[in-house]
Amino acid sequence: MNDALKGILLDELEVVSRADLCGKGWVTSEELDLLATLGIVHQRGDGYPAVCLSIVRRAARLKRGLEADWESVAIIMDLLQEIEMLKNELRGLRARERAWLTPDDGPDPLRGE
Repeated sequence: MNDALKGILLDELEVVSRADLCGKGWVTSEELDLLATLGIVHQRGDGYPAVCLSIVRRAARLKRGLEADWESVAIIMDLLQEIEMLKNELRGLRARERAWLTPDDGPDPLRGE
């Protein structure tokens, strides 16, 4: 078993097999094909990026927890991804605002320094 399956490393470059994703019991092979069709996971060569382990697990939990169909899960996951991107953007804007509002130690041309 590779490090990605042990939860030690989820590397963007690491590839896991179809059997790795389906063998955990989260999804069947047919459901994995549907997740790929819906754009939830993307195949890379003969396998899937290791990050798909957490994506498939999250999708399966949403489906089970909400008793939703896979199409609904795909929409929910898109919305969750959009929320995360907006949160990251907001954090970046707040950091820039703090940096802009924090006085630096250099000369201030407005004060004639």
